[in-house]
Amino acid sequence: MVVIVTGGTHGIGRACVERLAADGRQVVFTGRDKAAGEALQAEVNGSTFVPGDVGNDDDCRRVVEAALALGQGHIAGLVNNAGMGRRVAFSDAALADWDDIMDVNARSVFLFCRYALAGLRAARGAVVNVASVAGKGGEEGLAIYCASKAAVIGLTQALALEFGEDVRFNVLCPGQIDTRMMARTKANTLLRRQLELRIPAGRFGTAAEVADAAAWLLSAQSSYVNGAVITVDGGETAGLRTPRLPD
Repeated sequence: MVVIVTGGTHGIGRACVERLAADGRQVVFTGRDKAAGEALQAEVNGSTFVPGDVGNDDDCRRVVEAALALGQGHIAGLVNNAGMGRRVAFSDAALADWDDIMDVNARSVFLFCRYALAGLRAARGAVVNVASVAGKGGEEGLAIYCASKAAVIGLTQALALEFGEDVRFNVLCPGQIDTRMMARTKANTLLRRQLELRIPAGRFGTAAEVADAAAWLLSAQSSYVNGAVITVDGGETAGLRTPRLPD
């Protein structure tokens, strides 16, 4: 059973490649870091790296074609994980910021879903689109990022309605996950502590925990889950939490 993972060379994407391959899936993954991709392919049995930029139409199509060839026209799963973050005040944002973020975070999801659809329907497969808790509400300094992730949620739910007989479409919304995208936050001890205090779990999540959720959504165990928006954030966005003073 062939599964595609975008943004598979680092962070959540890498964890998805490792988890899905361990589950016995044939994983076709893509990313711009060729060295990291080739190293991961050598490390993980059953994985195939196809270098590419999800902002490029031809690269997206090439990844899907590789998966279709490997699966003989069938694609059992798709994890649209590739994403980029750019903190910029809305008053300072340029059209290029909008285009860059939307291309990677939203347009690529459209393209992969569109190109893979026939193979997914043939396999009666499942799609997991990785959005963010920022797609469920605004965040200061991340207006464009929030808009891009909200677009992913809306697109996913619409596709769940349109193709639910053949293909399941669900969304994962990670919160504060300990990946390299969080490097600047982790480096700021005070900021990290403030964030941890507002998370009921008391810590950042791991990429493996998000990958576990993605693997479940691609499995038969979630066969009646379609159009769901599942938050993986340790309870951070469950509601208002009483502020706690640091020890």
